[in-house]
Amino acid sequence: MKEGLRQGTRHLYERARILASRKISTRLFITYILIGVIPLLLAGAVLISLTQDTVQSYIYDRNMETARRASNQIFLFIQEPLTILKASAVTRDVVEMDRFNQSRVINRLKSENPIFRSIFVLNDSGRVVETTRFGEEGRDDSGRDYFRAALTNREYFSSVTFTPSRFPIMFIAEPITRYNRVVGVLVGEIDLNTIWALVDSITIGNTGFAYLLGARGEVIAHPDKVQLQERRDYSGEPFYRALKSRGEGVGTFVLDERELVIVFAAVPELGWGVVVQQSQAEAFTLARQMQIRVIGFIAVTGLIAFLLGIWSMRRLTRPLVRLVGGVREYAAGNLQHRIQMESQDELAELAHEFNSMASSLLKNQRQLQKMEQLAAMSRFASLVSHEIRNPLNSMTINMRMLKRIINRPEIDAERKVRYLEVIASEISRMNDLVNNFLTIARPPELVPVHTDIHEVIEEVILVQEARARFEGVAIHCDFAEEAATGRFDRNQLKQVFHNLVVNAFEAIRETGSLDIVTRVIEKPVGDGGTSPFVKIEFRDSGEGISAEILEEVFEYFYTTKRSGTGLGLAIAKQIIEAHNGVMYIQSAPGRGTSIFMELPIAAAPRGIGGGGAGTERDVPTA
Repeated sequence: MKEGLRQGTRHLYERARILASRKISTRLFITYILIGVIPLLLAGAVLISLTQDTVQSYIYDRNMETARRASNQIFLFIQEPLTILKASAVTRDVVEMDRFNQSRVINRLKSENPIFRSIFVLNDSGRVVETTRFGEEGRDDSGRDYFRAALTNREYFSSVTFTPSRFPIMFIAEPITRYNRVVGVLVGEIDLNTIWALVDSITIGNTGFAYLLGARGEVIAHPDKVQLQERRDYSGEPFYRALKSRGEGVGTFVLDERELVIVFAAVPELGWGVVVQQSQAEAFTLARQMQIRVIGFIAVTGLIAFLLGIWSMRRLTRPLVRLVGGVREYAAGNLQHRIQMESQDELAELAHEFNSMASSLLKNQRQLQKMEQLAAMSRFASLVSHEIRNPLNSMTINMRMLKRIINRPEIDAERKVRYLEVIASEISRMNDLVNNFLTIARPPELVPVHTDIHEVIEEVILVQEARARFEGVAIHCDFAEEAATGRFDRNQLKQVFHNLVVNAFEAIRETGSLDIVTRVIEKPVGDGGTSPFVKIEFRDSGEGISAEILEEVFEYFYTTKRSGTGLGLAIAKQIIEAHNGVMYIQSAPGRGTSIFMELPIAAAPRGIGGGGAGTERDVPTA
């Protein structure tokens, strides 16, 4: 599976590399996006991480500050009655263990400090000697923890207990000493409702609250009173163990199957702990909101970068497309085309150089054409001077013979006419030579009219039907279903098709076939689009042409026929190219010859591409 995944990844990489290497515009777009988006993604990742850390630190610090403040308030709350008791335990009225004075002191303390539920004094045997609560005198508290602790001359804080009506209370005790000997104990019963109110008042968001744990992990104050009634024990929780070991801390813990942010702070000297908890989902809501905003900002900025990349790519590549289109026009032979550039940058300079090159090439091409025409005329003059002698000699001889017998009545008129026919034939032959010479020296101007290619071919076939039957050649036509119309010089195209049909007849020795096929195709043009063309094929079943001869068949005066001038195919190609078309040949010995022409037509009809058979017409063999 790993090998398959590796191969798939390699395949995708190769496809992406090939796609990126095909066009400059694609590479520019990818480069622009990478340059614009990758730093943005990196900055976004850093910003998200920084945001999360900052918000997390803020949440932890805020909750920790709340826990510390509550811890200090609770300590001060407990420290106040302890200080009062400590100061009273060293007064003379209390130390002398005078019951009247002690009663006056503790009742005054009780009335001035509502935090005390009751205050009482124990003697050194543990019995209550004075109390602010009626009916408790003489009670034996010798077995209570606060009495035994005070006898050792130290302060005492009891654990939190609950009254029968479920109010929280605790006892604090201060030893009464005289001459460094404990003579009694001053005990205060403290009402912890104020602590409950303090703890209940601490709220953070919708799910955050605080509670107070005792020295053994039991709940002292909690917003959920059920936990108070059940005296829930948190001593086994990880955060309580951290509270006992470190005094304060913060972290995320799972409690009651919920993920919580818990901070805790110990209450000095009491061994208690204030715990502030909040659901992790709510605590980090701000962080998530900021992350969403950052991601949204990255997405919007990435989209803007994407759109700017497309706009910049088009703006940068539009001159390149024009430049490539112009070069294609030049490659297609349209040297009169000029590349237009609106900008004044380096590409405009390059376009100007291409235009200058095209002008120079066009000028050289015209000069070369003139030189070729002069060379052709020179060769044709030699040919004419050679070829014209035979008809002139023949004409001279026949005229002399006609002169001798023209006035002799015994010679029949038919013989005299035959001499005249020979003279006329030689004159026609000389006229053809002169016309071909003029065609090469000064090609006739085109007279384009709206023309249907198929109609022109059918007219040529109609003229050649009789010869086709005589020569034993079957002509098969397979025309495209689409119309092949455009502006052409009808007579010159007819001359081209006529020469190709005659050449096919002469290439077939005995019997054979000539197939004429047309198809409508799309070809690219200079502006990056396509244009409809008609592709015409003349395919004969003759002997074919060898590869070395194929390179010269369109040259002037090149022929493999004994009586040919070598001008038919050359002139045909000249006419096709004058119509902005192309002409080429395919052949092989023993496989026949195919001559192709591609001419631009007016508009792309439906079904362009025409791979299927079109209109068929056969000229059967006689």
